[in-house]
Amino acid sequence: MSGQMQLADAYDLVYSAAARMMWVEETRVWRLDSPGGGWPEERRDAWRALEAALSVSEAPEPQAGEPSDPVRHLISRRAAGPVDRPITFAEAVAEWTARLIEDPGPYEPRMEPYPDDYMVPGQTVVIPEGHMMVLCRPLDELVHRLAAGRPPVTIAADTAELSRLLHEAADELRAAIGLPTPTPHPVGTVDVARVFHRPSDVDDLQTRYETMSRAAWRASENLPSLKDMRDHGDFSVTPATTIAADDLQNLLAGRSGLYWREQHETIDPRVHTLLGVEWNEGQPDPRPVTGMAKGFLRSVELGRKPRAPRANERRIFREKGNPEDVAISAVRAEILAELLDEYAARIHPGAQCGVMHLSSYDLTDFIAQGIGRELRATYGF
Repeated sequence: MSGQMQLADAYDLVYSAAARMMWVEETRVWRLDSPGGGWPEERRDAWRALEAALSVSEAPEPQAGEPSDPVRHLISRRAAGPVDRPITFAEAVAEWTARLIEDPGPYEPRMEPYPDDYMVPGQTVVIPEGHMMVLCRPLDELVHRLAAGRPPVTIAADTAELSRLLHEAADELRAAIGLPTPTPHPVGTVDVARVFHRPSDVDDLQTRYETMSRAAWRASENLPSLKDMRDHGDFSVTPATTIAADDLQNLLAGRSGLYWREQHETIDPRVHTLLGVEWNEGQPDPRPVTGMAKGFLRSVELGRKPRAPRANERRIFREKGNPEDVAISAVRAEILAELLDEYAARIHPGAQCGVMHLSSYDLTDFIAQGIGRELRATYGF
């Protein structure tokens, strides 16, 4: 192996470890548009410098006819408009955010036949609560699949049925809105790259590696330890961030080759769900990702599916004895459908992905802290 190839591999490992440290923090307190979260300005400055160093690895703007690269593009659809090109994570977040801002919501106030808020066909989707829970579960899994810095993976499980059920669930949401269905499954309809842009695909690799390594060390050295958290109650970062920072420093110092952690060491992202393990008689039991199909099959058996509101159907109030259904806007239902399709494409048998780029951070934040949190708030106690 040539020295340049070894340097590229080393770059990618440090990139993954540093991006993971930023991703597990879950908040953006280091950014200038954040109130800071109690962080010292020196720490915020160090993290901004690290983000800038990692962002050098972002590829040029997508070009017409270029295949969609799963490390930096959606792979379930292409960009809107006359030019056939990939849609970047940043573009997807901007588009969805704009749609949410313009969303009129699921209800329309009317005086007839009684003064109340009414659901509107084409503007509202009614979903059985149990099915809403099933629809939201894949969002958490998608967030972990898209985690910034995640190492390369090829799906090795027999996930064809799960992928099909996800897409059919997405189409049921579209049908309830009044959009044309069925739509083609995203696998096979989007040209997906088989060679992925690597973080190390940068000019002047040696200089970039040194700059990134210095920024990574500085960003990881001024964090509270787990002992500080226990003894002094310093929870300005998450425990996972502190552990990731230790891993990063050990990697940079040559003390360890560990650069990535799953929720549990027994999880294999090729075949398991990434959200954690179950425990049987004190032993960890990673769950097969194919098991996620059970919830969708159960909804099919029970006849649970989204629907359009009936004529003059009034606002749903859970506290007034209607806990069985939830109502969301058509805009939110369509975005949920698009996210289900994205997961269906990424979990399909044989689906491949390289090192996830830092640009996925804002996408996972949008899913986890934005629309995902909002949709989960529609059900439960």
